[in-house]
Amino acid sequence: MATATEARDWARSNLRGIGNSLYTPFCGNDGDDIDWDAYRTLVRHCVGELRHPMLWCTSGIAEFWSLTSDERKRLL
Repeated sequence: MATATEARDWARSNLRGIGNSLYTPFCGNDGDDIDWDAYRTLVRHCVGELRHPMLWCTSGIAEFWSLTSDERKRLL
């Protein structure tokens, strides 16, 4: 596993451009099911149409707290 210093050095050298912080779309009667079709469309738009090289997924903001570990893994 990389050290924090190694991770920072790698990031400074390799992370360039615009990245999107993705939201997680929900659906269902109670609004607590992930809308996988909408999420797929969002990712394809950001990567395909906008050509953004980075995506921030389940980044600890907004809906992050309401996701299960399995949902976070699947979103990634």
